[in-house]
Amino acid sequence: MKNDGFHIGQRWLSNTETELGLGAIVSVDFRTVEILFPATGEIRRYAKNEAPLTRLTYAVGDRITHTEEWQATVTAVTEKQGVLVYEAIREDTKESVTITEALLSPLVQLNEPEQRLFNNQLDLPKWFELRLQSLEHDYAYQQSSTIGLAGARIELIPHQLHIAAEVGKRYAPRVLLSDEVGLGKTIEAALIIHQQLQTARSQRVLIVVPDSLVHQWLVEMLRRVNLHFSVFDESRCAAAFEEGSNPFDDEQLVLCSLDFLVQHPKHHQQAMDSQWDMLVVDEAHHLGWSEAEPSTEYLRIEALAKVIPAVLLLTATPDQLGHQSHFARLRLLDPARFVDYESFLAEEASYAKVAEIVTPLLEEAPLTTEHIAALRALAPELLIEANDLDTEIKRLELAHKMIDLHGTGRILFRNRRASIEGFPARALNPHALNLPAEYSAIVDGADLSDKLFPERHPSVAEAWVDFDPRVEWLIEFLGNIKPAKVLLICASATTAQQLAEVLRTKTGIRHSVFHEGMSIVDRDKAAHYFADPETGAQVLLCSEIGSEGRNFQFAHHLILFDLPLTPDLLEQRIGRLDRIGQTRDVQIHVPYLTGSAQHVLLDWYHQGLDAFRHTCPTGSGVFEEVSEALLTACHSPADTHLSEQLIAMSQQVNTTLKKQLDEGRDRLLELNASGIGKVDSLLEDMVALDTSIALPKFMSRVFDAIGIHQEEKGHDCFILTPTESMVNHLPGFDHEGMTVTYRRRIATTLEHVHFLTWDHPLVHSAIELVLTEVLGKSSVGFVADTTQPAGIYWLEALYVLECSAPKALQVGRYLPPTPLRICMDAKGQPTDAQFDDVRPTGKKIAQQLVGALKPQLEKHISQATTLAHSQANKVLQGALVTMRESMTEQAERLRSLQQRNPAVRDEEIEFIDLQRAALEKALTSADVRLDALRIVVNNP
Repeated sequence: MKNDGFHIGQRWLSNTETELGLGAIVSVDFRTVEILFPATGEIRRYAKNEAPLTRLTYAVGDRITHTEEWQATVTAVTEKQGVLVYEAIREDTKESVTITEALLSPLVQLNEPEQRLFNNQLDLPKWFELRLQSLEHDYAYQQSSTIGLAGARIELIPHQLHIAAEVGKRYAPRVLLSDEVGLGKTIEAALIIHQQLQTARSQRVLIVVPDSLVHQWLVEMLRRVNLHFSVFDESRCAAAFEEGSNPFDDEQLVLCSLDFLVQHPKHHQQAMDSQWDMLVVDEAHHLGWSEAEPSTEYLRIEALAKVIPAVLLLTATPDQLGHQSHFARLRLLDPARFVDYESFLAEEASYAKVAEIVTPLLEEAPLTTEHIAALRALAPELLIEANDLDTEIKRLELAHKMIDLHGTGRILFRNRRASIEGFPARALNPHALNLPAEYSAIVDGADLSDKLFPERHPSVAEAWVDFDPRVEWLIEFLGNIKPAKVLLICASATTAQQLAEVLRTKTGIRHSVFHEGMSIVDRDKAAHYFADPETGAQVLLCSEIGSEGRNFQFAHHLILFDLPLTPDLLEQRIGRLDRIGQTRDVQIHVPYLTGSAQHVLLDWYHQGLDAFRHTCPTGSGVFEEVSEALLTACHSPADTHLSEQLIAMSQQVNTTLKKQLDEGRDRLLELNASGIGKVDSLLEDMVALDTSIALPKFMSRVFDAIGIHQEEKGHDCFILTPTESMVNHLPGFDHEGMTVTYRRRIATTLEHVHFLTWDHPLVHSAIELVLTEVLGKSSVGFVADTTQPAGIYWLEALYVLECSAPKALQVGRYLPPTPLRICMDAKGQPTDAQFDDVRPTGKKIAQQLVGALKPQLEKHISQATTLAHSQANKVLQGALVTMRESMTEQAERLRSLQQRNPAVRDEEIEFIDLQRAALEKALTSADVRLDALRIVVNNP
């Protein structure tokens, strides 16, 4: 590189304005030199003796770019009248070409640290530190057990984290998430989706939900895990179809309603034709099925499940007792295994034996020699000995192995509320009201619907609000408990609207309505109005749609204006308030008309099932057994003898079914899904991340370096705003300003605040910005060390060991881009010296230092590169050993399990074998590259 002998046609770089690109000398006189920078169209005139310029020259083997944008590799360099001439071979055509430096592309940007250092393309020394920290943090993140989990805006609830971690790490998981109402199935699904995306196990996801839940899922995915799904409906698909393209190919993350796919076969076929990695279906109990006549809804989802590798089904009401609807959902997940319904029933019957043997392990009861013999007989491959069961940890470990070996525990996750802490109590408040004469005239001889909901009969449909005592009771009740929030659920949208009209015309009570006739946006507005703690609605009037999906645990009073006929629907209603996060006891208010069918239902639910005060997992089973007696009693509410018989029968059936559940598979599923004995270390890692200050410190440095002002707001929140010196666009950053927090406690309380974690897109963007920019690749700085001689220097060389591999291999589990920092002293010896507070030197001094030390620096870089390769070989060897051990263990475990548990699919084992071979190839091809250089000079 030369800094003298200016000639027209030469190409030079500006040391002070690197963004100008490569300039061409257009005129020279005895005092000045004039340069045109074609990339920007700007001209600069400098004094020849003080021009801050560096001549760009290439050597044999370097790659150069022509002004026509094709590239060539230099084979020889000559000079004619002060202008360099390059002989080269074109990369595209392999032709020999001659290129004068005047024809070099002006858009050149020196990327290699050595090039930038010796061409005086120097940055502030803080950028070197940021590059190193970014690489170190990215390395730690990719190997973390919390990847895809820690960044969710959720409380740390063990069973949710366990299910997400267990399912999210699998290849193409196909599972049924069936926790009881209020335990967080949507959160579990969000965490699984997020983890699959963050680890590249999945890239394209299709979520299918009831129409009423589309907008809620859209908001939850964004709010919980920062995932932007695109909502697909008829208007969106029609526009794309006119252009002749498949609309589903345009987005990676898609959300649509089940009704949309059922009503538009053409769009369902388009979804089928697009390639997906994961299918998620909420409220899967709506997929009606019988062997003779499966529903259209079921067939639509079945077709998708056949062509999409990963499938998550969500339902709070799985059939615990072996009925066909439960079998049908398992059949969607694994049709090869769940072929015959009778065989499935026989398999279910065997779970009782497993549970009987495993129960002593869970209850810390003494194990007899008969128990140990039974365990050995059931699982001879485990080689169980008496001393294997002398501690709780060993007992739990064995219990989990037994679950692995038997049953559907691998594809079905169900937690019961009774075994999860954090729920409030539930209290029933019945309000007896006289049956109006107008209703008495209707119910005689009427069908059951009219008996249960007399206000909907055509003869009183307009006038019932004037005489129904529940209306007057409602107005009085709301006034008495004002300003407490109240959720009211009734069966009909018309009923909800009529009640709202009464409140509007007769009271000043703030209210909102929520029903299926409203648009998704209007429903969301109504829910937000209800949620506003200060100026929002006191009461939300919901039709039956309000009992699915929406969470209103900030309210503590629930009015059941009428009662549904099925226990599952009753639990869905109560579950809108009774869920994790509810801070007070749930008060359930039932205004009922004495001597009516609703009175019968109230007594049946309360006395026969105890379904108001406690969840009733056996409710659907009891209903199936006693439905005929229940309908008879509802038709004859005045016959108290029928009601008494119904209650007595229901209590007996309920007791029997509860015993069956306790003795059967449910106990094993509960252990498997709860995470007991398996989730503790993950929780510890999550808590450690939450309390660490590493991320706030790192992001503070990043924001400062790129020109974002961070102002402390209080309550562990910060306001981020751009400054005039912001160096680049940061994806995910709102230039209007944004409020952020690093504390989970704040994020779960203030939903408008961005929760910054290592999972957050803004943090990923910041790290990517630092590592993809050339800033920091070469720098010079001063330190003040009074213990060392003035003028002594060190060379810091930052290398990265990395390998190129498809995302799906998740090579980062074993070898993420690994930073290797080598520091050489002035004598060319490696040292472990660390430097804090490295100060800028000024461009002119830095240029002089680099020029004076160039021979020594070239030698030091060569020595550092040799050391980096040596260190990299050790790291790579360790990564290969870890990978081989991990993949072999996974494959052997699945092969062993498959002999006992057909829920383990051949594809899972084949995937691991293929992954191991591909990982072996990728890791052995890993190489070291020089990422950045920094010269540190002691100037005390």
